[in-house]
Amino acid sequence: MKSVTSYIIIGTLSYANEVRERLNSELNFLSGERFAFECDEQKDPPWSFFILRAQRGNKQGERKFAIRFAVAKAISDLFVNYMESAYVREYINRSYNYLSPHDREEVVNRALETMQKLRMVRRNRILQNLYDYLGDHQTLMVEGYARFRLKEYWGQLQRMVKRTVQEFVAAKDYLEFVRLLRCFIDLQEPKINEVHVFITTEGTFYLCDERGNVIRREHLRTPSFTVIDGEFNYKDYLLSMLITLSPKNIIFHVSDKIWNCNPIQTIQQVFCNRIARCPGCEKCRHLYMHNN
Repeated sequence: MKSVTSYIIIGTLSYANEVRERLNSELNFLSGERFAFECDEQKDPPWSFFILRAQRGNKQGERKFAIRFAVAKAISDLFVNYMESAYVREYINRSYNYLSPHDREEVVNRALETMQKLRMVRRNRILQNLYDYLGDHQTLMVEGYARFRLKEYWGQLQRMVKRTVQEFVAAKDYLEFVRLLRCFIDLQEPKINEVHVFITTEGTFYLCDERGNVIRREHLRTPSFTVIDGEFNYKDYLLSMLITLSPKNIIFHVSDKIWNCNPIQTIQQVFCNRIARCPGCEKCRHLYMHNN
């Protein structure tokens, strides 16, 4: 029985070099698997077309499977390795032009770093989509396919970019907040030489001066606090108290978990070299025993 040549035509406006590179890579792999294919390239400016044919022979079904899979893999690699990064950069520059060029570039880098974590998941979904499409079509126009058949894919990238921008702006606002507080502290004269901060996991903290005298609670208006998931749940309250007191030195008597939580790290960033952690005194040991 005479066999029929299997073929697929791939057209692209802007990615001829990338398509050629990916197709050659896949064809070289298939030649090692004893599948014989040939690829002709034709120009019809501004379009470039690649006609991929399986040579005549036996195992027609296997050849059709191989050529579909090769094209699907090549074009899915094109999307995740080239097109999506160009799309993200263009989308950020268009949608967030109120950010400075430096900030936009930082957002692009953060977005691409985030995308890298799920790159294979996206590639495999596109590969399956392409493979199914090529089961019914012998012509694939790369840019048209991307625009009309991958709307959900681009929508997911847009949502990811929006989250990245929100996180970037929040982080930038936070750094500006810390910088302003640090300037404010530097301009103030210390009102007290030393403050010791004791925090318990039961949800309370108290402040003492260098002589061990507890600073009056009614002046601090200290509410009841708790430690939730390793975070000391007092938001900016302790920070506000320390800014009000403006001590020359601040000594923390806390557990490792509390010392490394975000609110305490913020205080460390604001007060910088005024902050120290007690290496372990009698009061610390009593505090840890009480926590346990």
